[in-house]
Amino acid sequence: MSIKTFRWTWLLVAPGLCYAAQMAPNMPRKSTAPPKEVPAPPSIKWEKHQLSDHLNEGIAVFDVNNDGKLDITAGPEWYAAPDFKPRPVRKMDQVLNKEFADSNGEHAFDVNGDGWTDIISGSWFSDKIYWYENPGKEGLEKGVLWKQHLIAEGQNCCEGTLLLDLDGRGAPEIIVNSWDRDKPMTVIRMRPGKEPRFTVVHLGGPGTGHGIAVGDINGDKKPDILVPKGWFEQPARRPFRTPWKFHSMPISLDHSSLPGLILDLTGDGKNDIIMGKGHDYGIIWLEQGPAENGEPTWIKHEIDNSFSQSHCLTWADLDGDGKFEMITGKRWRGHGDGDPGSAEPMCLFRFIWDPASRTFTRDTISFDDGVGTGMQIRTADLDGDGRLDIAVAGKTGAYILFNRGKAN
Repeated sequence: MSIKTFRWTWLLVAPGLCYAAQMAPNMPRKSTAPPKEVPAPPSIKWEKHQLSDHLNEGIAVFDVNNDGKLDITAGPEWYAAPDFKPRPVRKMDQVLNKEFADSNGEHAFDVNGDGWTDIISGSWFSDKIYWYENPGKEGLEKGVLWKQHLIAEGQNCCEGTLLLDLDGRGAPEIIVNSWDRDKPMTVIRMRPGKEPRFTVVHLGGPGTGHGIAVGDINGDKKPDILVPKGWFEQPARRPFRTPWKFHSMPISLDHSSLPGLILDLTGDGKNDIIMGKGHDYGIIWLEQGPAENGEPTWIKHEIDNSFSQSHCLTWADLDGDGKFEMITGKRWRGHGDGDPGSAEPMCLFRFIWDPASRTFTRDTISFDDGVGTGMQIRTADLDGDGRLDIAVAGKTGAYILFNRGKAN
């Protein structure tokens, strides 16, 4: 795949030094092919609010300015509640392959322990992962750019990252998903503080590949790491000084979602797996059955095959009934026009699990209205009304979908 550069256009708007990024030239903004099927109308009323039209596909939700309200960061800007107007974070001055912003995700964490939450972010095409230092009250009010600090380099071919506490010590690890199967399974340990420290740890491999999920697969109460060809078992002790055992699986999950989900759907005490196909049609769940020769067995079930590029999944209770639903949608133009169904309508759905029938029912959130997903889906009560809203960022921009309750 040839690499081409593209110039960002930066617009300075007073007050607040708000930056806006130009869209890639000749990039389609609407679907150009009919859908495989037209979904039923939503059962929840959603109010769309567009934050930007940037190409960035990462997004985070946290209290940026310590005023007690949840704000949003997405690429070059942050958006302060309650009006969510843009303020600057960083210049994203490298755009590759015409339409890829130099960011494949954002995570919120106070890296230097100063009480102001920072951003951790990586890229598909750079081998470096950075953290961006929150400038604090005065800097945020002045609109200064957040200082960039190197976390680690050598992480090329990075499909994306997760931020999770694997060993339960209280500080999360950066979990790196490489699309290169020859790369080892890698995490970056963080020691937050005034002078934060970072340690790159290879857990095992080679044997990674596109797609990852984290959860307890073998029932020992410790998170394991699922990759397309199998899973890495967390050792009983000293998990960052002991190699993680790799278990092959008979069902391949090539080009699967980042992240997928590991949770107990059936209520039998064994965790199951939900994965989308990030660059093809289909979402599946794998039911964990009885162990054979010490290894879990798996039964494959199809959830939905009507749209493609289900590149990230999340699990949340959107309707407030106390039961969580799976949320996913189309990551529009994940490989430009190279993926099956790329030109079909953008979409975002929730899938409601029925334990009695052991099936999912699909409910529309957005369809053919410019909103899909990028690399992350965030849920939070962004307007303080007690309902979970959705924040997403993709190649058509960043959006909030405000949850207005049950549709008429």
